[in-house]
Amino acid sequence: MPLVHFAPVTSEPVSADLPLFAPTTGPPDSDSIEGVLAHVVFRNPETHFVIARLELDEARGNVTIKGLLPGVGSGERVRVQGRWVDDPRYGRQFDMESFLPLVPDTEEGLERFLRGGRVEGIGPVYAKRLVAFFGKGTLEVLDNSPERLREVPGIGPSRAARIAKSWSQQRGERDAIIFLSGLGLAAGLATRVFRRYREHTVRRVRENPYRMATDITGIGFLTADAVAARLGIEKSSPHRLRAGLLHSLSTATSHGHCFLPASRLMEHAAALLRLEELPEGPPDLQGPLDDLVSERTLVRERVGSEERLWLAELHADEVDASERLHRLASVPMSGPAIDVPRAIDWAQGRSAIQFSEEQRRALQSALSHKVVVVTGGPGTGKTTLVRALLQIWEGKRLRVRLAAPTGRAARRMEEATGCKASTLHRLLEFSPHEGGFLRNEERPIPADVLVVDESSMVDLTLFAHLLRGLPPQLRLVLVGDVEQLPSVGPGRVLSDLIESKAVHVVRLQHVFRQDDAGLIVTNAHRILSGQRPRSADNPDGDYFFIARDDPQSVVRTVVGLVTERIARRWNLDPRDDIQVLAPMRKGPCGVEALNYALRDALQGLSGASAGLGEAAPPPSDRLLEGDRVMQTRNNYDKRVFNGDVGRVCETREDSVLVQFPEEQVLYEGLERDQLQLAYATTIHKSQGSEYPAVVIPLVTQHYRMLKRTLLYTAIPRGRQVVVVVGSSRAVDIAVGDSDAGTRYTSLAERLALI
Repeated sequence: MPLVHFAPVTSEPVSADLPLFAPTTGPPDSDSIEGVLAHVVFRNPETHFVIARLELDEARGNVTIKGLLPGVGSGERVRVQGRWVDDPRYGRQFDMESFLPLVPDTEEGLERFLRGGRVEGIGPVYAKRLVAFFGKGTLEVLDNSPERLREVPGIGPSRAARIAKSWSQQRGERDAIIFLSGLGLAAGLATRVFRRYREHTVRRVRENPYRMATDITGIGFLTADAVAARLGIEKSSPHRLRAGLLHSLSTATSHGHCFLPASRLMEHAAALLRLEELPEGPPDLQGPLDDLVSERTLVRERVGSEERLWLAELHADEVDASERLHRLASVPMSGPAIDVPRAIDWAQGRSAIQFSEEQRRALQSALSHKVVVVTGGPGTGKTTLVRALLQIWEGKRLRVRLAAPTGRAARRMEEATGCKASTLHRLLEFSPHEGGFLRNEERPIPADVLVVDESSMVDLTLFAHLLRGLPPQLRLVLVGDVEQLPSVGPGRVLSDLIESKAVHVVRLQHVFRQDDAGLIVTNAHRILSGQRPRSADNPDGDYFFIARDDPQSVVRTVVGLVTERIARRWNLDPRDDIQVLAPMRKGPCGVEALNYALRDALQGLSGASAGLGEAAPPPSDRLLEGDRVMQTRNNYDKRVFNGDVGRVCETREDSVLVQFPEEQVLYEGLERDQLQLAYATTIHKSQGSEYPAVVIPLVTQHYRMLKRTLLYTAIPRGRQVVVVVGSSRAVDIAVGDSDAGTRYTSLAERLALI
């Protein structure tokens, strides 16, 4: 089913004098049908998705419609726009894209409308009485003179009050959603706005539509700005200028920055707001900025000659994290004393591994300091070090907890150490009902030692929450590869900790896993040193480069590798064991195009070899049974988290059932937007994961993402084999660009000053 949306309305500003039920216009190739909602087969009260029978007229009979239909019940007349589709299971149906409720224009229509059961206190009997008494003025009475309901025989004070209250609630939601649709909001977004503001929806949106961008998930500045334009709000409105500043700073945090210099913030906001185009000239942003600082939405800091602007929450997180980390490192270690040299010899004997001098020095440092960072590239022995530390600590009966930022990284940690590991969110016991973490300074984690793997993925906010949940005597070990991509969220915590010199750092540099059949590890280190990776010259190798310059040729080669060549050569399941990693989501060799090409091939759909790399992704409700999917945001209620991968095991009209490693999860209605196909994913999303086989398309069209850190992060994701498909020029660009990009953070500065 196409993603349901309200069709665009006229671009004229919407004023209070315009009729609420203004007609909409659909796309030029859409159809329009009109009729009475005769029977609702299915309705999801949360998402307003319905499957229903629409009664057209005697000649044409009834048709099945499906889509989002908020505020419309049985017996109501409605005009819907959309497209006819032939469902293989249910036959010919009408997919709705927009709708317009129509006021019944006959007494028969009014009676059918009221007897549908959606107004408490009115059934078939009282619907008949109301229409018989008030005629075509029935709705006018319900809207404006509900006290007159008691004039109808049989309707007493109690029933009249129930009817008036129910009608007001029903009409309020319906009017609000239709008002929002008239401003161009899609049905799903309109529903979210109403749930947030309820009976205050129309007033609040009229007063300041920009508040939707901060209050409601899925509505950003550009959407709110379009609504404001339809409401006739001036481009120089203080509400708009404040929203532009906030959006610019929020966008910067989504790119990893913790703050922006004031000059850059002003520059970005002016460009976003297109202030130079205003006839009266660009307004001054300093006033709105000062207001945001005064009300503590933003924090202003002066460091030397530089003025920095922060979102207040991020500033509080960085200050808090620096102070807590300092206190944690300052508290003496408790627990039984450890004879470090003896403990290292004991662990070496138990593991049957001869530790190198570097490993012995690393173990001694890790056992002698309260807070330790362990960093090193692939094959340098990080896992061996952690296993030895665990043996020693457990031998001393210390309570040890293991954690990682993602579920996949936690599972890898379990496999590598043989000990139970959890995600940081589970360790800190995030509660969606409480809206925060249950583990904090008042109820800390019951542990003596915490080891966090893949620490380069930890952003500033999560790090601050972690430190709030640690008891003062705890020993903290942060393990990660500082050369990999930094966290998706704001900050570069691992790099800042190392740079600050405020905690002890163990660097592992000797590579143990490199030989003729181990080019994955060797090439990762070659890339890090600015050298081009070498391709295996025999079929038993584990790293190969296949030269392809044309993007569509790249996609065809990737599909062939996944579905046939790699699957057959290494005896792997192409659905579960082979992962395609791309630098970008968009473009002919991006994640979206690759996903649908791979899905078509693996699901045996027609068109698998035609138009590869060109198809736009269908909406999430077109997921098929057997599809590999990824969760794209944390959903604490369902206990699935950003990056979790599962398999679709059942699809229904308005829901999808997904099997994740630990449990099945049902997604209904708009929740399906949290899923995306995962035959291919971005390199960023793969961080912390390993797969038996990895295929990496790399073309010059990925130019802005071609960085050394990106390729260095991608290659070690494969355990048995990695194949890069693309142009030599793209590989050279990536290897040659060592600039990982500046992130505005100051955690290192704060720690160094404490």
